[in-house]
Amino acid sequence: MADQADVYKYYEPTVQLNNLALSNIHTLASWGVGTAAGILGLTGWNGFIFFVINWVAISALVFFVKCKGDSSVYFKSSFMDVAGTPMFNTLLSYVLVWTLMHALVYIYD
Repeated sequence: MADQADVYKYYEPTVQLNNLALSNIHTLASWGVGTAAGILGLTGWNGFIFFVINWVAISALVFFVKCKGDSSVYFKSSFMDVAGTPMFNTLLSYVLVWTLMHALVYIYD
């Protein structure tokens, strides 16, 4: 059974607000990275590698700057909430913006 201190460790509305802010950061960052990948003309695996590299950089910035190196204060499952979980949620947005910008910039090539 859960310890009494663990039950009241997190205030759920605040955790939900932190998750929403993190989701907004990752979504806007994926749009920016997708725009950059499309303008740079990246295609195939190069675009996905570009996404992963930028994802690691953005997650590290959030972890070290916003969470001050201890994400367990702000999120229930600690580092996985910051880095792993939202990655697949924003990958589709990245691909959408990446292909759109690539098509707009290189339409006559």
